[in-house]
Amino acid sequence: MVVHASYVCPRCHGGMEIGPSGLICPACTITYPVADGIADFSEGHYYDQFDPSSSLTVEHQAGLNHEVEGSRWRIQAYYLPKIETTLRKFALERSRIQILDCGCGNGWSVDLLNDTGLLTWGVDLSQLRRWQWRERKHKGNLAVADARRLPFEDGRFHFILCSGVIEHIGVQEYKLGAYSVKPLENRDAMRTAFLSELLRVLAPGGTLWLDCPNGAFPIDFWHGDRVGQARRHALNEGFLAKTGEIRSYLSAIKTPASLKPRSPHRLFRFQQVGRHWYGRAIRPLMGIYFNLMRVFPFSILAGTGLNPYLVLEISKEADHVHSKEHSTAILLIKQQ
Repeated sequence: MVVHASYVCPRCHGGMEIGPSGLICPACTITYPVADGIADFSEGHYYDQFDPSSSLTVEHQAGLNHEVEGSRWRIQAYYLPKIETTLRKFALERSRIQILDCGCGNGWSVDLLNDTGLLTWGVDLSQLRRWQWRERKHKGNLAVADARRLPFEDGRFHFILCSGVIEHIGVQEYKLGAYSVKPLENRDAMRTAFLSELLRVLAPGGTLWLDCPNGAFPIDFWHGDRVGQARRHALNEGFLAKTGEIRSYLSAIKTPASLKPRSPHRLFRFQQVGRHWYGRAIRPLMGIYFNLMRVFPFSILAGTGLNPYLVLEISKEADHVHSKEHSTAILLIKQQ
């Protein structure tokens, strides 16, 4: 058997071997299938159902097409500049940096970042996404996997991006008629396990950017009955995460990490909400507001209920580093 160097078994974190039908974990005696160069570690458990032989609705296809531009903008206008700033500041070698986009959706982020010379991987737990990924240039760097059981070794990534994922963990969502959501009894335990897993694969001194709609803000622009439709919600609904909740999850994890709220300035083009009159009215005002939020004293608002969308920069402490592979990660510990 040939050892596969890119992945480890998500169950035992042991090495994988290349078999005739996929990747084999000798310890767990499990074979994870590989099709079109894409590994599937889901063991048949997806958050959606998709039959490639069926036809997408016109509305669904339009949504997927519109999503492409948003994915490009998220990387090119927001996250790539942050990464580039850190690389220049510490004179880091691009070839040594590895990035994970957890919940990468259509996979465009993986293509865009790899094309800049940054070795980037992406995961999502979706049958639809696996079907979409066949068109990606770097599809071999995409894998179907549960974010709470990632197929990567400890401390693999210097940067992790995670957009719009945590709010979907530990809840039951209903989309028949009006959108509604119900938190599960073990929601907090599931979200803590999710963050613990992200920190496990984050290199000491590395940075996790976690972004999501703010549960402390009374209006949700991302989960309405229709695309871009505003949804009023109770602050105790238990769906959208809050800064304080995420701090409490981190405090329950043994891995030392610090959290800093950041402004979402330039993260969005407001195109989806711009389909509605109120979106077009608030778009220029939100742009100005988010820009102000980048500087003190307005930066204090980034983690409060006055910010509709959270961007949380989570840094893994680098007190104990024993591997040359992670030596550059120490330099990433405190950004500005």
